[in-house]
Amino acid sequence: MSTERPPAGWYPSEGALRYWDGNAWTDHRQPLQPPSAPVVVTDARVSAVEVAFAWVLTVLTGGYLLPWAIAATRGKSNSGSIALVNLLLGWTVVGWVVALVMACTKHRVVAVR
Repeated sequence: MSTERPPAGWYPSEGALRYWDGNAWTDHRQPLQPPSAPVVVTDARVSAVEVAFAWVLTVLTGGYLLPWAIAATRGKSNSGSIALVNLLLGWTVVGWVVALVMACTKHRVVAVR
């Protein structure tokens, strides 16, 4: 009756990795590596030119274009849409608030690795 032994290699044992030489455990040990956290990839992108332009126009308009400046600074992928809503409907106050809410929402998750 023959019993097959596992091949030589590193195996988890007693809260660490221990080396099995094919016949017996050796004194060689390594710490267990904690599982890596997932990386979340969003649609955020920042353009320094857009950010500078948005903030200059925000200052010149007395804060009217603030939602667009916030969106540009946060790197929102829909900052162009926010700028249009802000510019065309911001005078209604409701349009300005809608643009501000759009600028402050979370980024969309594109992938999780």
